Amino acid sequence: MLGPLVVAASCNRDPGPASGTGTPRSSAPTAQREVPELDVPRVPGGPELRLDGVLDEPLWRAAASTGPFVHAGSGAPASEQAVRGRARLAWDERWLFVAFEVETQHVRGGFPADARDPHLWERDTVELMLDPDGDGDNRDYYEIQVSPQNLVFDSQFDDYNLPRGGPAGPFGHQAWSAGVESGVRVDGTLDDPSDADRGYTVEARIPWKSFAKAHRAPPAPGDRWRANCYAMQDNGGVAWSPILGQGNFHRARRFGRVHFVAASTEEASRP
Repeated sequence: MLGPLVVAASCNRDPGPASGTGTPRSSAPTAQREVPELDVPRVPGGPELRLDGVLDEPLWRAAASTGPFVHAGSGAPASEQAVRGRARLAWDERWLFVAFEVETQHVRGGFPADARDPHLWERDTVELMLDPDGDGDNRDYYEIQVSPQNLVFDSQFDDYNLPRGGPAGPFGHQAWSAGVESGVRVDGTLDDPSDADRGYTVEARIPWKSFAKAHRAPPAPGDRWRANCYAMQDNGGVAWSPILGQGNFHRARRFGRVHFVAASTEEASRP
């Protein structure tokens, strides 16, 4: 992305919580459709990474790309949506690496800079859902969000949206922390509706040791997890794998299939 920039400092967060349970705004059919699959390459251990939201390291050139996200409800192309996005993923023995590139004309944060576990999905955020079992049964899955302000909201769930304390939460086991380290670069002016922005980029790494519910973390080459990636705005947005009317953003059977491979392949490389 090009243009005027506002950079949020990189952070090593140990936040506690969270989760939005936004329902995609769509009258999509409930018929099952094949979910996308992605070969995610292992990169050499300890790659140099500056968490500044600038994806210029070799790691990101080797990473797998989801391609453009689609409408989270219907799966339709997102070209006319107010928010668009894509993600890249890679891994090594210590970290899961993920980057989101989001396009939107008005980037909003709107939370206090020291906010702990704010409801990021109510404005702008990216979201990563992970089901380490890979079976899509919604048992023992994780949610991690990072906003344009570089605020984090994360939680671990026992079952579909559970536990849940009520409409305002708490959502899941909010004491769980992903231990995510992240940096954000905003292409425009955060929280200024008077100008047109281009969007924002989130660059993050998550330690495998955070996923205590996984049968194996780090994964071994050949392991398969389920995952979904979202770019959210106003409790809706776009997704790597659409929900198709089968619930909300937590529906694990609609998460894509992630295949951890030993090295980058032509299919897994960024287009």
